Amino acid sequence: MQKIINNIKANPSRLLIQIAIYLGYFVQGFTLIILAQTVQQLTGLWHASLASATTVVSAIGFGKLVAYPLLGELADHLNRKYLLLGALAAYLIFFSLLPLSQTVVVAFVLTGLAGVANATLDSVAYPTLLAINHGKSNGNVFIKAMISLGEAILPLILVFLLHRQLWFGWAFWTAAVVLIVTIIIAITIDKQVLATLTLPNTRPQQVTTKKWHWDLLNSLFLVYGFTAMWLMIHFTQWVTRYFKTLEDFSVAHSQLLLSVYSIGSLTGVGVIFVITQRVWLQEATLLLITAVSAFGGLSLVLVSHTMVLAGIGSFIFGAAAAGGALQLGLSQFIAHNPEFAGRVTGWYFFCGGIAILLMPAITGAFAATHLAVVMRSLIIIAVINIVIVSINFVYQRRHGHETLAQ
Repeated sequence: MQKIINNIKANPSRLLIQIAIYLGYFVQGFTLIILAQTVQQLTGLWHASLASATTVVSAIGFGKLVAYPLLGELADHLNRKYLLLGALAAYLIFFSLLPLSQTVVVAFVLTGLAGVANATLDSVAYPTLLAINHGKSNGNVFIKAMISLGEAILPLILVFLLHRQLWFGWAFWTAAVVLIVTIIIAITIDKQVLATLTLPNTRPQQVTTKKWHWDLLNSLFLVYGFTAMWLMIHFTQWVTRYFKTLEDFSVAHSQLLLSVYSIGSLTGVGVIFVITQRVWLQEATLLLITAVSAFGGLSLVLVSHTMVLAGIGSFIFGAAAAGGALQLGLSQFIAHNPEFAGRVTGWYFFCGGIAILLMPAITGAFAATHLAVVMRSLIIIAVINIVIVSINFVYQRRHGHETLAQ
């Protein structure tokens, strides 16, 4: 504890950087669900149909896809303090103005800006937190916890506003207040600290050159960015309908499985955070364990005919697939390319963004008549993940530098 206090005293800007980043992700937790939670009020505000209003949600995905490649490059070349402030400012514009917007077009633009803010924050946060934590992924895994915290608190705020018969826009403006505080904190950060935060060289025997190489691992981790994201959103999209329709579970029990999955996710975040912080396992090994465990949990879910077994499977799957596996994958990707941390982050989440856009369209086309096949196809994705992380595990073993934090 005294060591931590001494580090904070010696590097106060590093503490401010982490506070600003985590508060940004707390607000991002609002962003992910606030449109869906307030869609009824928004349709009236925009004088639009429900279908038109829900298209606004997709603007986040489009904003992220457009921004990720560019901002990943900028994060490697610009001072990240300015990018962090830009992300927070873009979020502030979204939360301040969206409840005042009068048309779907304006709302679409503002929501697209939120997607750009998301991409900017990711491009800054992941490489920066890895550098602060000397290559360990515990800081990146904690991002997941802050997003989940935001997702948990927003419904409580909305319920409070509803019971008090207050304007729904106060939920947006609550996030805006948090962002104003966060921007004030970010302004006080010494930009030179961010400029000097770099990842340690994991390959001292080699001459470090700023030249990108499309080797096997780089290609595979881009695929993993796609498949790891697909695995999570595919499961959450269809697990409730699958058990309600094909296993005759009640609506309450079907929805409960998703809650159990979420509890497993939060549990996984806690476990992975501790393991990576204390370096009890090398991260390539831990990533392999999460992939195998996700396959096991998913297999249990798909063969289950009782609530107990389905719940156990959902918990295991949530802990393994959504407890930090995506962040661990990115950390390993960056460890392979420490001089291109921003580029790696941008393209990794770009591939995840493609999965978010494609999954509903592809699975939705077959779900009406082939729901069982749609759900079981997740096994293929889980196996692909195991293959990718197994190749990474073997590579790291052979080259003797599993992670940045040995």
